[in-house]
Amino acid sequence: MIKNYSFFRNVLLNIPFVICMFVLVLFSGCYSFTGGTVPEYLKTMYIPPVNDKSGYGNPNYREELNQLLVDKFRNDNTFELVDKGGDARLTVSIISIRDMTLTVNPGELEKERKIEISCQVEYYDAVKKKVIFDKSFSSFGVYNIANAQTERDQALNKAIDQISDDIMLAVVSGW
Repeated sequence: MIKNYSFFRNVLLNIPFVICMFVLVLFSGCYSFTGGTVPEYLKTMYIPPVNDKSGYGNPNYREELNQLLVDKFRNDNTFELVDKGGDARLTVSIISIRDMTLTVNPGELEKERKIEISCQVEYYDAVKKKVIFDKSFSSFGVYNIANAQTERDQALNKAIDQISDDIMLAVVSGW
């Protein structure tokens, strides 16, 4: 009789645990990732030339970003790229390119600078005639001012490469 009492006592003491486990098992299938993949009906994409609204004055950067986007989407094979129209359109505008001082302590000479690029991107579903997203993206690179021109270009090219990766990832993963 004492053994039965201890069994019931253990069961009663573990009821909160059993209920928690039941709830966890019940709701474990209810979680869903809000991101996703490209809808199946979007097969082709048009990427118009990147627009540069930054006023930075170097057209090479918009051309570099445009070429990187085309190459990355072509290598990804999520879409067939087309010259006009398309089921989807990716419109990219460079909004700003800013060259900034990094932290310099009093009495020190500036050694490094930061160059930042910001873009506005619209991903449009031409089949359903709706904007999938309209987002801002930005990235930066740090360069040594001892060899400013060459290193600034390299830092900005790295930032452009990163921003093109971010844009492609946003389109294909839905984040």
